[in-house]
Amino acid sequence: MGEWTVLEYERSSHREIRLWSFQSFREAEEFRFKRKEFYRIIGLEKKRVLAPALPDISETEMELFERILEDPEWLSQIMHQFVS
Repeated sequence: MGEWTVLEYERSSHREIRLWSFQSFREAEEFRFKRKEFYRIIGLEKKRVLAPALPDISETEMELFERILEDPEWLSQIMHQFVS
């Protein structure tokens, strides 16, 4: 499966601070948990937030997904493949 990302951002402005990439969801969530704990210990938890681990989806993949959803024939063919 693809990469997973964890986004760190400012709590007040929602400005992105940093993005980390991981090979698995488990790895990403473990990092997020440890980083959150570290921020709590040093007092940054009120200023910085870590988003849940999310799959890193490219713009091309998202465009293809949207095209599939907009085309009933494509959607039907894909649903048929997964249901069969």
